[in-house]
Amino acid sequence: MTVRLGAALRGLADGVPAAVVPADLFDTARRRHRRRRAAAAGALAVLVLLLSVGYALRPVALPAPAASRPEAPGLPTRLVTPGVLTAPVDGSPPGPVAVLFGGPAVRSDWHENRMAVVAAETDRYRRLDVGPVTPGFDALLSPDGRYVWAGGLLFDLTSGEHRRAGMAGHPLAFAPDGNRLAYAAEDTFTAPNTYATPHVGLYDRDRGADVLRVPVGTAWVPPGRAAVAPDGGALAVQVRDEVWLARVADAGADGTAEPYRKLPVGNGRLAGPGAWSPNGWRVAVLERSTCENCPVPSYPRSWQLVTHNLTVFPVGDGPAFPEVRSATFVQVLGWRSADEAVALVGVPGPDAVDRPDEHDIARSPYFEPGTTAVQLVLLRRGAAAPEVLFRTPAGVTELAVAADLAVDGAVRKSGEPDFGPPPPWLVALGLAGVALLVAVASVLVGARRRRATAIPPGGAGTTAAPPGG
Repeated sequence: MTVRLGAALRGLADGVPAAVVPADLFDTARRRHRRRRAAAAGALAVLVLLLSVGYALRPVALPAPAASRPEAPGLPTRLVTPGVLTAPVDGSPPGPVAVLFGGPAVRSDWHENRMAVVAAETDRYRRLDVGPVTPGFDALLSPDGRYVWAGGLLFDLTSGEHRRAGMAGHPLAFAPDGNRLAYAAEDTFTAPNTYATPHVGLYDRDRGADVLRVPVGTAWVPPGRAAVAPDGGALAVQVRDEVWLARVADAGADGTAEPYRKLPVGNGRLAGPGAWSPNGWRVAVLERSTCENCPVPSYPRSWQLVTHNLTVFPVGDGPAFPEVRSATFVQVLGWRSADEAVALVGVPGPDAVDRPDEHDIARSPYFEPGTTAVQLVLLRRGAAAPEVLFRTPAGVTELAVAADLAVDGAVRKSGEPDFGPPPPWLVALGLAGVALLVAVASVLVGARRRRATAIPPGGAGTTAAPPGG
């Protein structure tokens, strides 16, 4: 029985047609597998790229991590120059800041107009790209450090938002409370090289309008030559070799008021945005002269701070303020007392040239080239020399300081700098790079597997033996 059954099964097997495997069966299967794997890798790469682009273009502002534990607001003991990848203020707001600064160390050939800020509570550095402006002159920091006024824009450093400043022209000074802004109207030009300021205005941000306009005429008013009284009710502006004083209360129906007093300054200057005394009874000017045994012999310019009494009552002057020798400029920020003023002082380098003030944009710069550093100093009546409180590091030649902190003498210890989150385009580029690496790795692994499982020549197209054969 078993022999007959085996013979029958063999007979059936001999009668079954031979199964022929197509010659390209395995190649077709491998190609199909490779296509599926490549499609999966491509889909992954496209997904990562879409996520990268979405991350880069998302409208949500990045949070601002703190570099160290926040301390009481103050000026930092050390200033660090930020790198190229420092986060912008509109993408990562720093909050109220202590210092706005610029110079060769902050800018580059690709970022010619870059400035930087550092927060008042911690070493949070952020960058600000506005235009060809100079911190401390036509880029101003509000006394409380919340706002930067530059390029016709007012930046809120606590929110990162900015808007038009509300007036056309270049900035001159913040009021001590930061609400009112003194500005010079847009220059008029008369060929070949004559510029003039039509008027100087005092803009109120709460009202959204000027509260005072002082007609200037044919003179040009450069940045840094105005000051707003402590109560915001009066304005001092330098027009050529005079300081004009005007009051909001004297403004007519059109907001215009002529100066009620003019102080001659000769070749001197208005002392800066903090020129008014805290009680508004005095205005400070800087008398210019030539010094002997100057710290920089090639730059013998000297400045002497002098106050003018504006009341009808005689007020004693007391001892003189110390002479500020070899300084390109002096800007008073405010007063700690009637006998102590805090000021910024420009330090000249070997290439600085002591030129006279021409009161004309075509011939006299408002920010002297050749300044290599800026110092924050205390000018005290009767002192032999200014007391240096702070000096910018090499390459930082432009500086604006939150006047409230400078006047209060608030200083904090510097910690580890925080330059903010990486720019979205860099994160997107990194994610795209990861996607590309995944795709390349997938292709390489597939190629290695194909080489390991390659079929020798002649191995395809064979005839399968019948069952039982």
